[in-house]
Amino acid sequence: MAPLNLTAPVSRWFGKLKPMEPRSRREPFDSPRYYFQIKWDGVRMLVFAENGELRLQNRRGFDRTFQYPEFQELKELLAGREAILDGEVIALEGGKPSFPRVMQRDLCSREQRLKYLRKVYPCTFCAFDLLYLAGEDLTSRPYSYRQEQLTDLFTGAGSIYINENFDSGLNLYSQVVKRQWEGVVAKEKDSRYVWGPQKSGYWLKIKFRRQQLCLVGGISFSGNAPSALLLGAYRDRDLTYIGKAGSGLSRQDLIELNRLAARHTQAQPCFINPPREKGLVWLKPVLTVLVEYAEWTGNLQLRAPVIKGFTSCPPGEARL
Repeated sequence: MAPLNLTAPVSRWFGKLKPMEPRSRREPFDSPRYYFQIKWDGVRMLVFAENGELRLQNRRGFDRTFQYPEFQELKELLAGREAILDGEVIALEGGKPSFPRVMQRDLCSREQRLKYLRKVYPCTFCAFDLLYLAGEDLTSRPYSYRQEQLTDLFTGAGSIYINENFDSGLNLYSQVVKRQWEGVVAKEKDSRYVWGPQKSGYWLKIKFRRQQLCLVGGISFSGNAPSALLLGAYRDRDLTYIGKAGSGLSRQDLIELNRLAARHTQAQPCFINPPREKGLVWLKPVLTVLVEYAEWTGNLQLRAPVIKGFTSCPPGEARL
């Protein structure tokens, strides 16, 4: 998106802005030119505050105010000032951000269901940028200045957290890997804010490839030969389809898959949301595999999955 001049009222921009997107980098690094931050595994969110009202917009421009009522406490922290903030919404499970859990909140549209989910999966807004404040467009200002303004504006409280800056990307990345979190983002201190959807080299993301235990619920074929596994995992009691993977399968694996198909074929899919492709063979969900992946997509599927190997883990352990 071309440079904009943000002017009041901020509500005129709601649903029209795309947040800044980082470019990918393979290796972590250190540099005094950058702040280093945790890359949270959550849902990107812009927050618009105006006239005592607070609205939330996701990356795609959709309204998410209803889904996260706990963030209304930002109104008090902002003390009536007009503002646009950028950040990430996360839900913790077992001390780690869980993308499947935050997506349950993000896609909820029923009030009674939301009350339940808010209790079991409370969310946190991790604020990492301030784009507009009290009549001033801050996007052309250096990131270091915007950070100072953000931390001076309020301190984190309750469900609101100010994303912390670290001096060493190497040290932060090693801690992220140890905790099995998503990755690190390096942000140039002197950089302006560049509206998406085009990626900007001012911000760099270095992602750690994580692993997920999956159930094999089917096989796709190329001609007469197996080409990929249809993968799933339990979300609560439902076996959910989360993508397919062929990378990482050896020739011997493909031979074994043919034998498996002969023994464990079933007529109907075991997934609650099966893929609609033709020529798929459905299997009884008895085999588990360990899958390495880059990240979750917005529709809760694995991005760039690679089969690391078959396991002896029981099917019930393949959970989101």
